[in-house]
Amino acid sequence: MNQDNQNPLPPLQEIPEFLQGDNWYQEDTTALYLDFTKPYRPPRWTLSHNGVPFAKVGDLHVIQGKSGHGKTAFMSQLMACILKGEFGHLRYELRDVPKPVVLYIDTEMSEDDTIAIKNRVCCLAEIDSTQPHDQFKVVRLRETVDVTERWRQILKVIWEVKPTVTFLDGMLDIVADYNDQKECQPIIHKLMKLVTHYDMSLWCVLHENPTVEKMVGTLGSMLQRKVTECFTVIKHKQDKNYPTMPDIFFQVQQPKSRGKDLDDWFFKIINQEDWGRPVELDDTGKPDQPDDRESKKLLAEAQERFGNVRWTSAGLTRTDVDNALMQQGLRSNDRRAKLINLALEYEIIYRSGNKAHPKYFLKGNNPSDDVKDLPFEEPKSETDAPF
Repeated sequence: MNQDNQNPLPPLQEIPEFLQGDNWYQEDTTALYLDFTKPYRPPRWTLSHNGVPFAKVGDLHVIQGKSGHGKTAFMSQLMACILKGEFGHLRYELRDVPKPVVLYIDTEMSEDDTIAIKNRVCCLAEIDSTQPHDQFKVVRLRETVDVTERWRQILKVIWEVKPTVTFLDGMLDIVADYNDQKECQPIIHKLMKLVTHYDMSLWCVLHENPTVEKMVGTLGSMLQRKVTECFTVIKHKQDKNYPTMPDIFFQVQQPKSRGKDLDDWFFKIINQEDWGRPVELDDTGKPDQPDDRESKKLLAEAQERFGNVRWTSAGLTRTDVDNALMQQGLRSNDRRAKLINLALEYEIIYRSGNKAHPKYFLKGNNPSDDVKDLPFEEPKSETDAPF
């Protein structure tokens, strides 16, 4: 190295003998020093829940949980919130990015299951699930066998889409050996540089070990140390510790955060087509009421309109319900679908019967109906959609 360099070689007598073999004195450290003139940039948060911000832009975040415990259902709510601007008590916070782009990368599910997830997100975000969308891109990598090729495909897709937020479901499929530190460490470091370069948030999904609440392998241990936030999703079945909750519900915990701590929140899945709809619950097991004026107004409209429908003990088909709303002057297909979904979500009405021919019922007594034996109790069945 040239002695005129800003980092000249130290005199030989200043190099400890036991460190001479490391050749550290040949490193150029000029770019490593912090520029004291550079201003501080406050964190930019992608999301908030009940007013508490989380998911910092330019960082990694992880969703962990055991297989089938609702990781994808939780992730669907995040994606829907980013696309729609809100979902339940979730809010999209990047006001300087009014049209965010969400990239969902699925590495393991069948095509039908991926389509179900896409349909669920589109339904929650109230966008057309049958047409391509500029702000929502879905990529499948299940058929790619080689992990090196899969990693290259991920990099290419991110370069093409330039997403605001990327969801990688799941992390295990981008390494050949999740216990190989030499393989896992460079991948995580590259992901950290990737999110900084593209100024995006990256959510990684990783399974927990079957017997302990820790992410799988060396990959999980290293990822745990590098992410800004970690969320755990837990599925409960007839849990006596939560006597007011439904027979099946899901709990979201935040065991790690470098920002403000979030309270646990709960949700259940209600039947809707074949993919299910997550509904946030309060601590009594009831659907949370909307906290903004427009949503409350819409909920009040749903209660009034469905209260004016003449229900029968045999229930109504979806077409019957749709026609009843049309008779009340609702000509917009989207508006009717929105009211029906909202009424299902807040348990104004419910669905029963088989999936092929479900019937809809009013939850509670309907004064306009002269039938005395209305079925007012909702069955305790849950959707078998992929979670």
